[in-house]
Amino acid sequence: MVRALIKALFFLALMAGVALFLSLRSYSAFTQEELVAVVQCEPAPAGASYGFLIEVRQMAGGVPGRREKFPMVGEQWSMGGDILKWKPWLVFLGAKSCHKLTRLSSRYGQARDEMEKPRAVYDLNGGSTPPWRWLTRWGVALPFVDAVYGNAVYVPVRPGRRWGVYVTHSGYLIRPLPASFS
Repeated sequence: MVRALIKALFFLALMAGVALFLSLRSYSAFTQEELVAVVQCEPAPAGASYGFLIEVRQMAGGVPGRREKFPMVGEQWSMGGDILKWKPWLVFLGAKSCHKLTRLSSRYGQARDEMEKPRAVYDLNGGSTPPWRWLTRWGVALPFVDAVYGNAVYVPVRPGRRWGVYVTHSGYLIRPLPASFS
């Protein structure tokens, strides 16, 4: 009787351990974020024909790339790209969303301003390429693909601020970076 009770307790402890491991693995897989770009907003020099300057430094696997500067207009800046989201069971097994930053653009808070005022739009990484356009059209027909879509995020212009653009399981997000970030 004691031996059976010890075996049952051992089995329950083992199952609790497996459940805890799977819960932590699931939490980690679905909340992971990767820094893909560092963006700094700078004021335009006096007399410039644009409103502000955006400096973009893309990141690949934590390694910073070259700095690029883009003259911008408007009240906000936006960065977007293509996202390929895997089926949840693949994410659980460790597959990360695929992405490609494709565009940096200016933005206004009001739709009317978007239609009437000047804009600035730049391709990043060659823009959306034929393979991504094919995936956008046909990717959901593949058994291991959950969704393929474009995604963009934006924030107000704040000269002197630095932002981190991150890719997550479901798309891009922007967060201010601390002054100590290098």
